Amino acid sequence: MFAVSIAQGLFLICLLAAKKNGNALAAKLIAAMVALMILTNLGYLVVRTELLQYVPWMFGVPFGFIFCFGPLFYFYARAVTQPQFKWKHIYWLHFIPYLIQLLINMPVLISCQAAWNQFISTFLAGNLPIRLTEKIILLLQDVHLFVYLFLTFRRIKAVDNASPQTRYVIPFASRIKWLGQLAVCFGLFLVTVFLLYVYILARGKYHPVTNYIYTLVTSGIIYFIAFKVVLQPDAVSPGFAQKYKAYMQFDGEEGNAYVKKLTTLMAVDKIFTNPDLKLAVLSNQIGLPPHQLSKLINEKFGKSFNDYINGYRIEEFISRVNKDTAKAYSIYGLALDVGFNSKSSFNAAFKKITGKTPSDYRPS
Repeated sequence: MFAVSIAQGLFLICLLAAKKNGNALAAKLIAAMVALMILTNLGYLVVRTELLQYVPWMFGVPFGFIFCFGPLFYFYARAVTQPQFKWKHIYWLHFIPYLIQLLINMPVLISCQAAWNQFISTFLAGNLPIRLTEKIILLLQDVHLFVYLFLTFRRIKAVDNASPQTRYVIPFASRIKWLGQLAVCFGLFLVTVFLLYVYILARGKYHPVTNYIYTLVTSGIIYFIAFKVVLQPDAVSPGFAQKYKAYMQFDGEEGNAYVKKLTTLMAVDKIFTNPDLKLAVLSNQIGLPPHQLSKLINEKFGKSFNDYINGYRIEEFISRVNKDTAKAYSIYGLALDVGFNSKSSFNAAFKKITGKTPSDYRPS
């Protein structure tokens, strides 16, 4: 049964990877959750099969994974409900509790084969005592998951109450419903883990049945996510493509909002320095279909997409070219740094936009 759940989880991850996701970050986060559940089930499978003779340490790999489920689900909910949500390096700090437990478990994880065999045989016999440190860690795991589930639930309620007016192809109502269903799954998971914690405390020793029940629940979550992917694949990693009229007018507040978002991406984020920036990539950032974004640029700036992007690149080149920090660059090297991907396209764009050559701004 656990082998089948592991196979199902691997298949699910492959589906998420192969699918052209409208929301790549959401797909990665839920794939990470499934991967942790696979490793959890694999750890239990090891002690019940011949794998124990080869990789007994796999049993210890999932220790502390519960510290990861809460943050992953919380950020997944944000990725599904916030159009502008992006992963930031500071978010890795949320996984510090797991890293601390990993360090605590390291002496066990690096034990020799004989030590692992003794450890697992004692565990399977139901005679492995639970130490005070482990009691505290298990309690902290439950509290940690509860806090993140509470934050996620509050996030879902806030989105539900806000009722975003922007109409997306995948509406917020279906996103909230799906997140609510997944929150129920993790809520049941938390209740199960807490009851197992109480049982272990009462008994004073670990019992293999507790791990069996734990992995039953993770298997159930894997199957539930897989069921959702099969029935509604776009609901699991929904993008923010908008519903739109055949001919959208960009006058008024809506048009100004798109212009402001576009200008911020250019002037502040300097997205134009990406040499692979295409109309489709930028349209996904703005939240407009490509042909509507092209129309917006044409109406508001009187330029084609390429001229609009190259205008920012040329402006950035001119602002840098005579600074001390740019002296180490050749003219072409600086052109690559501002987003051009060939010398010919740079020269052609520069002449078209400024009427001059790059060397006019940096004489040899």
